[in-house]
Amino acid sequence: MRRALLVSTLLVSTLQAADTFWDEIPLSPSTTLPSVVLDDYWNSEFQRVNREVAAAHNTRLVFFGDSITWSWSLGPATGREIWENQFKDYHPINMGNSGDITPVMLHRVTRGNLDFPDGRHPKVAVILCGINNFGVTQSAGGREKWGLGADCPPEDIADGQRAIAQVFRRKLPHTRVIMMAVLPVADPAKWEKCQRVNAINASLARDGNEVAFLNLQGSFLKPDGTIDEALFTDGTHLTKEGYQSWEKGISPVIEKFMKAAPLAPVKIMLIGGSATEGRDSGTSYRRYLDGMMRRSGRVIDFVGSRHNHNNDTSEPDSYQFDPDHEGHWGRGSAWIADNMPHLLERNVPDVAVIHVGAEDILARKTEAEPLTDGIVASIGRVITALRSKNPHVKIVLVENLPIRGSEETCDLLNQKSSRLARASASALSPVVFAEVRQRFEPHHALGTGDALASVEGAKTIAGALSKAISAVLGPSSN
Repeated sequence: MRRALLVSTLLVSTLQAADTFWDEIPLSPSTTLPSVVLDDYWNSEFQRVNREVAAAHNTRLVFFGDSITWSWSLGPATGREIWENQFKDYHPINMGNSGDITPVMLHRVTRGNLDFPDGRHPKVAVILCGINNFGVTQSAGGREKWGLGADCPPEDIADGQRAIAQVFRRKLPHTRVIMMAVLPVADPAKWEKCQRVNAINASLARDGNEVAFLNLQGSFLKPDGTIDEALFTDGTHLTKEGYQSWEKGISPVIEKFMKAAPLAPVKIMLIGGSATEGRDSGTSYRRYLDGMMRRSGRVIDFVGSRHNHNNDTSEPDSYQFDPDHEGHWGRGSAWIADNMPHLLERNVPDVAVIHVGAEDILARKTEAEPLTDGIVASIGRVITALRSKNPHVKIVLVENLPIRGSEETCDLLNQKSSRLARASASALSPVVFAEVRQRFEPHHALGTGDALASVEGAKTIAGALSKAISAVLGPSSN
């Protein structure tokens, strides 16, 4: 009865903080990735995985985690015989790293561990992590200090696990993910905290065809609720029999995912200038659009040749969205139209979002009438280039935001863009005009001294675009 009451209380409190797998991740020591990692051992394993990923051939399965994962086939290799007998046909990669913690794991997955060659992404990824956050407080001989340890909140660890799983789905859009619940440990106080971690992630809504949450605690416990000592070497790490239990519990899910039809994410290309690229991840509407689309049940993949912010010179300071895009800082509509055929050589979208014109208006080189005519003509050329690659492409034209001192020109451009959307739409390739300004309050939604959105403005844009994209895609099946 006490355990049931504990879990019930946890579920209520968790749902107040996060309802779905795709909710944003709060920042904490468990979810803040370091810019560099000084520990030589961690870096050696980080580079090992990078090399194996770069050379991956026919790899359909990866295991990502800490020493429990690592020991499947590396280090003591306690589970090697089982690994080779049960998983060898999948050409697996062991991404385990002994002693690893979630902030360093976020460093790994955003800086190379998931950079598989095109067309060589695994079909299934298994993630087991979080237990070391309760124990690791420093590394690299004390040069690195981690705000973790025995008092680390279970909520933070659950967020760290979810953040890692989110990155897997965003960077590997065709890969299904199995999130493992933390396995039992001998220490009763630590195990109670682990159960809280597991209850939090178990409570979150998710598409089970995309991300499965698997809790195998029953396979590792005796009837009285304590761990089965025969399955553990030291109360945390597994014996050979422990790896047999893990394999027996996870193989049916792996096999199910291996046999499932491939995931078919909707490829979305966000095309435009600085408003599309964004100054930083906090004021980029791409961040909020990603989460809104995924929480609505869409399996998506942002595509494009650019990945960062501010003229593609700064790394995204958030792992919470897919960074790929075709936003080109400072480029006018004619440049984008001229270069669109080249930009489509590697990435052909199912949905294209076109948001251009602000750079042209800010340059103020011609009068409003010819200026807006030129912008609309460029948008038409972009549409032609998109349709030449994908005749079924769905297109969203974005209403331009007000620019101080050029409000009438913006209004004129929006009128013409709306007419273009209606005139160029077809049953084969629909075009919609996304009205952004209806709920846009310039004093709160624009940044100081420029035409770029503030955080609130970015969320407003994202909300309008999410509705427009959903309109051209139709109802979600998830």
